[in-house]
Formats: sequence, structure tokens, C-alpha cells
Amino acid sequence: MQIKKIATLTSLVLATALLSGCSLSREVTSLEMYAPSDGTMVDTESLKARNVMIIKGSGNKALLIGSFVNSGMEPVMASLQTKDSTGEEIRVAFEVKPSGKFDLGFNGTEGVLLSLDAKPGSLHSIYVSDGSDPVELVVPVMDGSLAEYRPFVESLN
Repeated sequence: MQIKKIATLTSLVLATALLSGCSLSREVTSLEMYAPSDGTMVDTESLKARNVMIIKGSGNKALLIGSFVNSGMEPVMASLQTKDSTGEEIRVAFEVKPSGKFDLGFNGTEGVLLSLDAKPGSLHSIYVSDGSDPVELVVPVMDGSLAEYRPFVESLN
């Protein structure tokens, strides 16, 4: 009888250990960095670009939007650079205050207007710089299919 109890207890301990084994893993997927929205993100030495995307209106009208975060103690002169459909180089510069965030295209700021013939669902390269070498960021081209982007599309028309 004692051996049955020990065997049962051993089986329970073993089953508990096996079934909870996934929680013992050191690789927790939810701790990995990811873009939680439709836009993309990139980190430079002193600037973090978040939720950057292009919203496409009718014709070739498009708007580049996103957020830029400076977690440092000094202001950052950020710049974005891309080419539109005609091959014209588009460049915009803005300051991000120390421990601050700059929203491009919302919260009272204008987005970057582009002439772009890319279709919604495609990707477009822009380059982000914090004063050092530019970093390529491949951003999605969105349209007004989702309700949260319709105001941007309406502002383009």
C-alpha cells in the first residue's frame, strides 16, 4: 500500500513538473520588442521611431506619420528622408526635446505630404537619422479601410 502512495505521489509531482515546464523557459515571447500597431519601428542611438507609416489618399496623395521618442537628456535633431514617386528627395527635420516625444501627423502637427503611387499594402523605404548615419525603415502604406486612418485620408482629399 505504501508503494502505491509513493508511486501516485511521484506521478503527480512528475506530471506537475512536465505540465508547468513551459513556464520555466527563459525565452518569454511577450518580452520581445514588437510594433503593436500597423506601423513599424526602429531605434537609433538616441532616437526611437514608433508606429511610422504612410497613409494613402486618392490619386498619388500620401501622408507620412509616426512618433519619435528621445529618452536622452539632450535635445535630438531628427531627420526623415525618402523619395516620392517622381524621384524627388523629400527631407524633413524636427527637434525632439529631452525625455520627450514628437508626433508627426497628429496631436497638432502636420504629417509629411508625399506624391506616392504605391498601393495600400505595399512597403516604402524611409531613412531616419538622429544626426548620425541614417537607418532604413521600411514602412507600410495604409489606406482608409480601417476607421482609425480615415481622418488622415479625408485630410488628403
